[in-house]
Amino acid sequence: MKAMPVSSLRIVVLACLLVVTLGFGAYRWLSQSPRPNIILVTFDTTRADHIGAYGYEHGLTTAFDQFAGEGVLFEKAYAPCPITLPSHATMLTGLYPPEHDLRVNGSGSLSSDIPFLPEILNENGYETGAFIAAPPVLGAQFGLDRGFDTYDDERARSTARTRPFGGERRDGEEVVDLALKWLQERDSQPFFCWIHLYDAHGPYDPYLDVFGERFEENPYDAGVAWEIRQFERVLAYLKDRELDSETLVVVAGDHGEGLNDHGEHEHGMLVYNSTLHVPVVFRGPQFCQPGTRVESAVSLVDLFPTLLEILKIPAPEHVSGRSLVPALQGQAIESRDCYAEAELPYFLNRWCPLQSVISDDWKYIESTRPELYDLKQDPDELKNLINTSGDEMQRLQSLLVDLQESFRRTLSDQVSLTDQDVANLKSLGYAAGGTSSNEDGAIAGEELIDVKDMISHVAKYEEAKHLVSANRLDEAIAMLQKVADATDEFPMSDLRLADLLAETGRPQEALAIYRSVISRRPDFTAAWFSLGRLLASLGEFEQLEEHFRGFVEAHPADPAGHFELARVLVRLKKPSDAIREFEETLRLAPEMVDAYVSLGQLLVALKQPAEAVAYLERALDNNPKHVAANENLMMVFAQTGQLDRAIQIGKQVVTMRPDSFETRFNLGLILIQDRQFAEGIAQLGEAQRIRPDDPRPTQHIKQARAASLNSDR
Repeated sequence: MKAMPVSSLRIVVLACLLVVTLGFGAYRWLSQSPRPNIILVTFDTTRADHIGAYGYEHGLTTAFDQFAGEGVLFEKAYAPCPITLPSHATMLTGLYPPEHDLRVNGSGSLSSDIPFLPEILNENGYETGAFIAAPPVLGAQFGLDRGFDTYDDERARSTARTRPFGGERRDGEEVVDLALKWLQERDSQPFFCWIHLYDAHGPYDPYLDVFGERFEENPYDAGVAWEIRQFERVLAYLKDRELDSETLVVVAGDHGEGLNDHGEHEHGMLVYNSTLHVPVVFRGPQFCQPGTRVESAVSLVDLFPTLLEILKIPAPEHVSGRSLVPALQGQAIESRDCYAEAELPYFLNRWCPLQSVISDDWKYIESTRPELYDLKQDPDELKNLINTSGDEMQRLQSLLVDLQESFRRTLSDQVSLTDQDVANLKSLGYAAGGTSSNEDGAIAGEELIDVKDMISHVAKYEEAKHLVSANRLDEAIAMLQKVADATDEFPMSDLRLADLLAETGRPQEALAIYRSVISRRPDFTAAWFSLGRLLASLGEFEQLEEHFRGFVEAHPADPAGHFELARVLVRLKKPSDAIREFEETLRLAPEMVDAYVSLGQLLVALKQPAEAVAYLERALDNNPKHVAANENLMMVFAQTGQLDRAIQIGKQVVTMRPDSFETRFNLGLILIQDRQFAEGIAQLGEAQRIRPDDPRPTQHIKQARAASLNSDR
């Protein structure tokens, strides 16, 4: 071998140094480049196996399929539960439902002690916005608004498209319109934008005006196609604004849909892959190897630590998820053991809750009658091997116990739902008012009903729900009556039957059913409150007092019962007793804003303004945007001659509720009392516009103009 000439050696050395220098420079550029924008799009109720990129041939998902081909697709991604609020909380915390304690929709508010992705990003210089398609399920009252500069959970506003199955939900077109408007207003700071799309959720709309008859027989696929069409608009915006190279886009389904697999029409009751297997795709510059398909099992709990590692933000001390960054870079990763649960059977009916673990190609479901499936040989989970694969059963049973013991549990905050909140949840097929198996601690040593034995009744219950959506109430009542005749172990169905009887003018029949449910299931708190609402509507306040006294005796630690009893006592003009019950409510639930407001209102009526102000201000400490608290505080300050403070608050409330007649009218009177005639007349004019048939604004405008003229003389 010949020796290399010195001159040639120098050239090689210089070349090597140049390569090293260039490599180091590229590394520095990557490590110091601005953090990417992040868009998280969550497809509610979307099965992975109804998308073309996952092998489905009957849908219309081309835009998503192309997007997936440009990024990293996870073939085996699993939701932690088949229901919306808990699953989204898991994505944004990196914790499983037993850890963040949001187990079902409408059951609590995320604890402020739990580190939360939007808040972490906001603290690290990100502008944050969220646009929610199902406010009753993901409204700010459930705590997911923390850290967002904008959290748009308003009711549907758009009139451009009216769906026959709307309910309290927003069309994806409106949600994306709002998100794109927000994105257009972003400037120099990086942004995190969460877009929630709900179009695949039942009741299903075939979108005949969009797709013709293509999906008439499979309307679920129409919802999936429509949400993907809206997602395509987001991608087009990024391309048009040349933001592709600066934006990481993450798409995840929150859970799937039964579609009659295993007898389940919709979701929430079972933990088969029809409702747990969801699409998950990452696409973004520098971080994702295009065209990668990851076969290893992952969970939605992994999204939180993955995003933090991409952004080089330290993760909290404890997360149950793991970072998927190696997989995004094209490296092989091991399958993780994925936990999932269905708490809804217990919460609604005190049937046995389900806990599940997926490990490699095996899946174990803990229930009264446990199940074991070999997912490689039996992907549809049709052959239960619990009696023939003892070693695998024992391994997965132990693994499930180990997972549960590793959870660090934090209790969710109490959430106070108004009657309208409850009605909105019902409009989407959900209900509130039960308790979790963890709260009751009633499972050990007790054999609870296996949900598999009740699934045929659940199917009738869900069919009745769709009949209600179509305003076919008599047919819905008949369907629910069939369930009641077949079993007395389905209290939620009985409760819905009673609700419909009350709505259709048959209150005595409804009362009988409510009382029957309470006698059989005194722990079923939803029945107590439904019966209470009916008695109130009938004006039976003495009975109502007796009813809620019975409730607080049976459930002394439930703040909602003390609150309802206090409100009845106010109605019956028993203020001392009412104050005691309000105070007990606040002792049990010191964050319950409505209790502060109601107690403040009572103290105003009792001519105790100083005490009233203290409680109303406590309400605003907990929720500065609470309209009723602000309005009452405005009136107290006005009555005590503190007009400047009253006017200041009144103007804030008008900004929050520009179409409120009462706020405009009262603010106008206060301004006139303060001799600010022009502004007062303007507010009264707005009140007149809002309610033209009410003569009072006109009368006060005339008086104010006369007083103004006299003042000028």
